[in-house]
Amino acid sequence: MAFDLISFFAGIAAGGLTGALAGVLYGLERTADLQERLLKLHREIDRIDPRVPSPNGPQGSDARNGELRKELDSIQEEIRKMYRRTTR
Repeated sequence: MAFDLISFFAGIAAGGLTGALAGVLYGLERTADLQERLLKLHREIDRIDPRVPSPNGPQGSDARNGELRKELDSIQEEIRKMYRRTTR
């Protein structure tokens, strides 16, 4: 009887620990996916040649690239915040 109770509580503890670790890993996986998408966007922006004329003219192209950079930087900051939350 005592062994049954000990086994039961050990099973509950193991299940709780497994669930907690699965949650942490899921959060880290989402963060890694975001960072991978961010790196792809950075590469795409770096690949854009500013000498290629855009429909808005050269100033429009530069402004759009600047906006994309700002957006990517804000995404990077969100990723940093997510890492800080998961490491606490």
